[in-house]
Amino acid sequence: MKRQPFFSVIIPTFNREILLKKAVDSVLKQTFKDFELIILDDGSTDNTFKLISSFSDKRIIYKKQTNSGVAHARNRAIDISKGDFITFLDSDDRWVDSKLETTFQ
Repeated sequence: MKRQPFFSVIIPTFNREILLKKAVDSVLKQTFKDFELIILDDGSTDNTFKLISSFSDKRIIYKKQTNSGVAHARNRAIDISKGDFITFLDSDDRWVDSKLETTFQ
């Protein structure tokens, strides 16, 4: 039986292709590796899907919905999540490499 991830990292996004790469990279560079990364695309019309498709990390889960607002995107991502703990990152932000490790301690 596969163990669930410890953290579910949720990034809601809407037309943030230019900034989203830095946010995703900051999650993938975490020193604490036991997480899933859920990117909930709230109806983007830019190249968000193409950007996310360029990552090969199996911890990334990409879902797209009709534009319904950031609160709905966060709630839908929570419904999808499988982690013991949920944490959010805005698509125009980034974390230091030890964010999850520090949170775990």
